[in-house]
Amino acid sequence: MDDSVDQNLDTLSRRLAELESATGTALAGGIPDPLPENDTAALTSYAELTAANDRIRARRGWTDVDLDAALTPDQRAGFDRWRDRQRIPWDRDDVLAVGFAAVLGVAALWYDTAIDGAVAKGLGVTRKTGWMRGWERAGKRLPIDYTGPGFGGRAHRVRSPGHDLARPFEALRQIRAGEFRGVRWDYGDKHEVSVGGRFREVDSLPEALVLWAQHLAADVVTPMSLPMPGSSSLYELDNRALRTFAHEVYLGTSAGNGLNVRSGLLTPSLSVITTEVIVRTHVHARAYAATGSARLDEREQARRNELLLAAHSLVGLASAGKTLARMIVLDDRKGMALHHMNVPVLLRMGCLAVEVAHDRRTRGRAVARDWDELAAALLQ
Repeated sequence: MDDSVDQNLDTLSRRLAELESATGTALAGGIPDPLPENDTAALTSYAELTAANDRIRARRGWTDVDLDAALTPDQRAGFDRWRDRQRIPWDRDDVLAVGFAAVLGVAALWYDTAIDGAVAKGLGVTRKTGWMRGWERAGKRLPIDYTGPGFGGRAHRVRSPGHDLARPFEALRQIRAGEFRGVRWDYGDKHEVSVGGRFREVDSLPEALVLWAQHLAADVVTPMSLPMPGSSSLYELDNRALRTFAHEVYLGTSAGNGLNVRSGLLTPSLSVITTEVIVRTHVHARAYAATGSARLDEREQARRNELLLAAHSLVGLASAGKTLARMIVLDDRKGMALHHMNVPVLLRMGCLAVEVAHDRRTRGRAVARDWDELAAALLQ
């Protein structure tokens, strides 16, 4: 904005203040001081008005510009709210923070198989602890662990609704009833299977919930871990391609190298956490250096969301690219390429996209009023 606009507004504000003061003195019965000569009454152009105001400012010694004095408390509060919602442009440090977080995320994606192996090894150590062994014993003899004809094998958990994190109500219903319920497919024919009378009895829903949690915790640290949420529902569909996909993706080429909760959710979450830590540390450190407090206002929160979305999007793009490349390279078992898809980062991207869109809509609603609206408000 041209500096003359600020100076003209400041001049008008000061002259209006003098008029209001003189009017107030006259209404109170006093004699106001003579007002300075007004040489702007016949001026029509903005340049002439500016020149006249400059002469007045020179004669009166008005060297500073105080626009806040021209606002009422309500107007000043509204202006502060409008200013707090405006977007903060990125600078070089922001770009460097996003780039650094993205580089670490892509590196974690590049070595995802090795990282998942390290995570599996660490969980295997946890499996040997006393408290995990206790949970494993507590979760025995539950109907969700049925491995009879058609439900056994290394990938038996993908055929059990009780091992599906997306179907908690079915799992708890089976544990409470002491009855396994599942679907077996024989040459395209669907068979509803119910097996009961051989499992432990559970008296209450809270007890069933605790046993289910202990059972899943003991299973998630095994090499096969748990199938991805919704896998058992895919296996029950009347579509052989989807059933084969759900089974083979979880089965993998060897124990533990398929797509499961550990490789599909837990291990990829490490890159998401790394990105969050780097970007958030950068934003809060800048706020602390500038204000002495790590607390973020609305504008800084909006910038933080933008930085996080950019960093996660770069990692998500690399994840999709690697998955697509593996699908092209692998002629057989293309579904195994999904092992490299970073599901947590995609979910985080979706959440951040909603937040950034909300911030943008908020800024759009906080647009300053134009001159016509201001004039109408003054006339009222």
